[in-house]
Amino acid sequence: MRLILLLALCSTVALSTRHHTTKWQCSVTALNTSVHVDCSDRNLKDIPEKLPWNVTELNLSGNQIKYVAAVPLRHLFNLTVIDLNSNFIEYFDNKEPPFLHCEGLKTLLFDHNKLSKVPRQLPVRLSNLSLASNQINSVKSEDFANLSLIESINLDNNCYFHSSCNGSLMIENGTFSNLNHLTNLSLTMNRLQKVPQYLPESLMSLKLLLNTIAHINKSDFSGLTSLRFLDLSGNCPFCPNAPFPCKPCGDNGLVIHPQAFAHLAQLEELRLSGNSLQTVNSAWFRNLTRLQYLFLSFNFLITEIQTGSFLSMLPHVEVIDLSYNNLNKALFPRLNISQHFANMTSLRALHLQGYYFSKLLSDDLKPLYNLRNLTVLNMGVNFLQKIDFSFLKLFYDLSVFTLVENQLTNLLLTPESSCCLTCGKVGASGHSDLPILFRPYIHRDEDYRFYPPAIKPECVNAGNVLDLSRNLIFNINPKLFSNTENIACLNLSSNSIGETLNGSEFRLFPKLKYLDLSRNRLYLSSDQAFTELPYLEILDLNHNKHYFQVVGLNHSLAFTRYLKSLKVLYLNWNEISSLTEPHMHSTSLQKLYFAGNQLDMMWRNSQGFNLFKNLTNLQILDLSLNGLKSIPNSVYENLPDTLTYLRLNQNGLSSFNWTVLSCLPRLEELHLSKNELDHVTASLSSLTRQLKVLDLSHNRIAQLSGLLLSATLSLRILDLSHNSLTTLNATTFQTGQPDSLQTLRLENNPFRCTCDLLDFILWIRYSPVSLPNLVTKVQCNLPESKRGRSIMLSDIDICLNDDLAQILYTATSSIVILVLSIAVCAHLFYWDVSYIFSFLKAKVKSQRPNSAQYMYNAFIMYDTSDPLASDWVLHYLRVELEECGGERARPLCLEERDWIPGMPVLDNLSQSVRLSRKTVFVLTESFLGSSLFKMAVFLAHQRLLEEGVDVMVLLQLQPVLQRSRILGLRRCLRQSSVLEWPVNPAAHSWFWQQLRSAVLTERPAKHSSLHRRYFSGR
Repeated sequence: MRLILLLALCSTVALSTRHHTTKWQCSVTALNTSVHVDCSDRNLKDIPEKLPWNVTELNLSGNQIKYVAAVPLRHLFNLTVIDLNSNFIEYFDNKEPPFLHCEGLKTLLFDHNKLSKVPRQLPVRLSNLSLASNQINSVKSEDFANLSLIESINLDNNCYFHSSCNGSLMIENGTFSNLNHLTNLSLTMNRLQKVPQYLPESLMSLKLLLNTIAHINKSDFSGLTSLRFLDLSGNCPFCPNAPFPCKPCGDNGLVIHPQAFAHLAQLEELRLSGNSLQTVNSAWFRNLTRLQYLFLSFNFLITEIQTGSFLSMLPHVEVIDLSYNNLNKALFPRLNISQHFANMTSLRALHLQGYYFSKLLSDDLKPLYNLRNLTVLNMGVNFLQKIDFSFLKLFYDLSVFTLVENQLTNLLLTPESSCCLTCGKVGASGHSDLPILFRPYIHRDEDYRFYPPAIKPECVNAGNVLDLSRNLIFNINPKLFSNTENIACLNLSSNSIGETLNGSEFRLFPKLKYLDLSRNRLYLSSDQAFTELPYLEILDLNHNKHYFQVVGLNHSLAFTRYLKSLKVLYLNWNEISSLTEPHMHSTSLQKLYFAGNQLDMMWRNSQGFNLFKNLTNLQILDLSLNGLKSIPNSVYENLPDTLTYLRLNQNGLSSFNWTVLSCLPRLEELHLSKNELDHVTASLSSLTRQLKVLDLSHNRIAQLSGLLLSATLSLRILDLSHNSLTTLNATTFQTGQPDSLQTLRLENNPFRCTCDLLDFILWIRYSPVSLPNLVTKVQCNLPESKRGRSIMLSDIDICLNDDLAQILYTATSSIVILVLSIAVCAHLFYWDVSYIFSFLKAKVKSQRPNSAQYMYNAFIMYDTSDPLASDWVLHYLRVELEECGGERARPLCLEERDWIPGMPVLDNLSQSVRLSRKTVFVLTESFLGSSLFKMAVFLAHQRLLEEGVDVMVLLQLQPVLQRSRILGLRRCLRQSSVLEWPVNPAAHSWFWQQLRSAVLTERPAKHSSLHRRYFSGR
């Protein structure tokens, strides 16, 4: 495989196209006629030169580019969008403009750079130019002289408080006057002191927020007859609580001329938040007949909210934000709103946070009851303590009512208290100071265009919403929730509810589908909890650990058995470590979130192995952060086979039983990140056929099988980032079907960038698989000289001359030279070579030692006390060497047959060794320890020293001396002198042939002359 890839590289290096070169450096996405090249966040210092010629969108944001050259962009005639945000660009070369050849360029983004002036000689067809967060001090008319078709200009944050600009952004009069197609102009955070003059009539959106404009004159917007969006927020903020750099602009706040908006008949959205306004002039809205969104938060308009007549001028406004207009911190006993709210017939959402009142009665909201379109009422952060919910039935179509971050308890308003409170309805309370914890939230207008940002989409989708989160409710009193029968989503999170639920608390919410009780102190010991909610689908019980921490209580989750409609259950962060009934039952539950508990303690005590077994419809299960160093096999076996998503992140797992995947035939996503895994199964295809996502990030995996994904058809995403991988093979990620794997993550692995990685690099270059952050985070760790560099920047040409290539070169060259030499010699020196060969052959034969002095071919040493060894020698070895060998003149010397009776054993042994050509030792386990064996070995060595002849032949009848260094050394030096009786009968004939050759072949010892004289005396 390596050779094939090497040859493929050699054949394609010279023919590689620009697209292939860019593929690994930037991601290329083609859709119909659009080609998007993403080179963002790759630490590039220059624009890549080899970009696809047909690229239409080029993203170069988040790099280190300081200079934009024209050369890389010359051939990009189809380019329409280029994003150069977040670089270090300081200037352009006006002699050779970089975008001169990009005639079709429509969008040019230069945010977060270091430009000191607007670039010149831009393409004439440019429609969108963004230069936000640069260092531009001034803007002149000639900066946009050739951009007659420009539609959007963004110059935000060029002269803000932290910039190098000493004052405000200087805008020359008439700078934008000739831009007749300009529709969007953003000049946010530039410390402008006045509205730019002579703006084009085509303008539809104008953003001037967070400047220092103190006056809005009559003529500032007189020519903007097409304007639909105007943002003047934050020009005169209330500095003591402003979450941004602030400079007061006077005691009266922003001064707006009564006729300032008279010509804005098309205006749909007006933002005047954070301007310290104390009054609202009705004349502002006289001609704003299409106004739909009005934002007036963070002003001093509490009096206008109570009595203001300007509301009568807003019949078409759909969303109004009057939050945080009580910046003087006065606490009112009751809510008092203007009767003119009743004239806002199109109102859909009213945001009234930060009014600060303690009690809310039905009469307080009377001006709103006839608003048929009102669906969202936001009254959060008001320090409300008591409320009467009877007013809910008086609204036509109120679907979202939020009282988040108040001080509601379980106290009810009594008729007596209602009468008393009426007396103090007008005017402020004597307690003018709010609690010291008062801090207004960062309140962005764009977050309040309809629903409050804290409302979850799942809650809104359920139906009517009542949000009572972050209050002081400690007891659920059904009497508190009168007229709530139409509520489908109830949020009681972050309260202090600490009662035992018995199935009666929510009986006044018969249509409830979503219930959020997270961050409370609930007791769930009763099986009847929540049974009064027949339509409950989503139940959030996160962060209710107090109940499960108290030792001695009946810890139970048996209530799930009776919730027939429950689909989603959140039980995260409850520290559940034991259950009186260690099992859950549900036929409807589809999603269970069980992270942040202590299943390790439960399963360590051999309890709860079948906790999830009876959740017969469960599809998603999250068991993250449960301290599971290991998971018993019984747990896997009892998981519902309906699971499609299993998450086991951050458990410290040291091993994972991959065979359990066969027990989960429908599993599509498996998440095992942030554990201690160091092993992955050899092949996924044999275990699962449905797995699409496998997350193994943040583990200790150092090696992968070469067949990991072989025959795998379903896997689409594999995450191996933040592991210990040093090298990879091309075959590791080759699946059973082309293009099945779509995304592979390998960031932050300590790769060893040597030629061993060549196969994998070649696979990356020509594979369609997407590798995010390939250049920036898939980097070398070794060798030291390449540390921090992308593996794709390694010089693979060096690997073309590696050991394999040298071996192939040497072998092929030698074969060619040898064939040529033989052919030449055979033609020219045939007789000479024949003569030399015959001479040397005769010389070798003449030097063969005379074997006439030997009486025996071999002396066979074996354990005569071992009947099996004796039988094998006498009936097999003797027959093969004496009767079948063809040399009967010199038989074998056998102890039981040829030793002279009565002669000492040592004499017989010495004579047998001396008169035999070879000494064959038949090695068995019992024979190795005998003294006779040791003496025979010494005598054989004596002949080696005296005569210089190696006569030893070792025959292993049994597997002995497997780790003997002496036997291993002899096998290396004299391989033919060490034989082993084969187990396979088919090899017996080859064994006898080897033994005959070993016995008949002379092996003189090779000693130096000095060594030979020392031992032989000659």
